[in-house]
Amino acid sequence: MDNILNLQPEEKKIVIPAESEVLLIDRPAPGMIPEVRAISMGPGAKVQYVLVADEFSDGGRDVDIADGHMRRDFEVGDGANVEVYYVFLGGGHSEWHLNHEIGAGAKLQSRSLFVGKGDDALEVNADYNFIGRKSFGRVQVDAILNNQARLRYDANMNVTREAQLSDTRVDMRLRLNDKEARGRITPALNISANDVKAGHSASTYQLSVEDLFYLRSRGLEPEAVRKLLAISLSRNFIRNLSDAQTASEILALIESRI
Repeated sequence: MDNILNLQPEEKKIVIPAESEVLLIDRPAPGMIPEVRAISMGPGAKVQYVLVADEFSDGGRDVDIADGHMRRDFEVGDGANVEVYYVFLGGGHSEWHLNHEIGAGAKLQSRSLFVGKGDDALEVNADYNFIGRKSFGRVQVDAILNNQARLRYDANMNVTREAQLSDTRVDMRLRLNDKEARGRITPALNISANDVKAGHSASTYQLSVEDLFYLRSRGLEPEAVRKLLAISLSRNFIRNLSDAQTASEILALIESRI
């Protein structure tokens, strides 16, 4: 996409015209985090949206975003094709509410990645509301937790009665790299229509004592293996971004946290 828009802190409502193509970059600066943003994407629009939340502190204090305080709202018009990328890179405590309204014939692909370390804590409540016939959604959530990092992530696929013939799926994966790390990932399907395709999965992975022994017996240090796996996951995460420079910058940020 040739049209790249870096959202400014004062921009609270963004409207993408019908049939247009744009890459939106939403990277809040420390101390200038817009609490709420609403993005409306017109019918037939083709949009990639990237949220990079890599600093949750504001003036030396952690930002506590409670009661839906930090929020992003998306309206995906009929027939629009939208990809959203959520990159959470820790730095404190953060709470987010992500709301998506997906119209008839619209396609939404959502990918989230959280890399936490130290005492980072992230809470996300994501709603994907399919409100139109033949709407399509794919949601992928990946998290890597190190040290004492914490995560709670709820991904709710809500298919209304009007969304007949919709096709939705959510998959969530949690990797715990230390025994003190804690996470809860919850995919939910709430379906009111009777002619739909829907699926979900959730998995948690942690190296066992046997895994560690096996790796060391092969001359592999567990930390090196964890880093390689994280880098592979990160590269897979950004592989479909249309702008190579943006993808490279995001990959560098992610790898700096690993």
